[in-house]
Amino acid sequence: YVDEVGSANIFMRKGNKLVTPRLSGSILPGITRNSIIHLAADQLGLDVIEGDLLLQDIFKADEAFCAGTAVVITPIGQITHKGNSYQIGDGNMGEGATELRKTLVGIQREEMDDPYGWIYPVE
Repeated sequence: YVDEVGSANIFMRKGNKLVTPRLSGSILPGITRNSIIHLAADQLGLDVIEGDLLLQDIFKADEAFCAGTAVVITPIGQITHKGNSYQIGDGNMGEGATELRKTLVGIQREEMDDPYGWIYPVE
C-alpha cells in the first residue's frame, strides 16, 4: 500500500474515482488534502474514496499527483519500481489535477469565489 509521497499526500484518479489513502495515523491530515477532497467531489463531481491505495493501481491510473502546502498539486508522470518504469497517463499533469490546482489557487488568490469560507481577513 502507498501512504504518502515524501511529505505530500498522494491521489490517484481512474475514470470518475479519485483515491487517496485513508487517515490512519501515518497519513498527514493536511489542509491541502482536505481541500482537494472537497473540490474534487463538489466542483468536479468525482467519487472520492479514502481507502487503500495499491502501487499496482497507480501504475494503471489515468493520472496521479501529490498534494501539500509546498507542492500545491504536482503531477506524478512516472514511477520506477523493481527496475520497471510505469508512465502515468501521458506523463503530464492530467485534466483533473489541472482543474483542481486552478480552482484551489484561484480561491487562495481570491480570483474565484470561495464557497467554503476558507478565505477570511486576518487583523
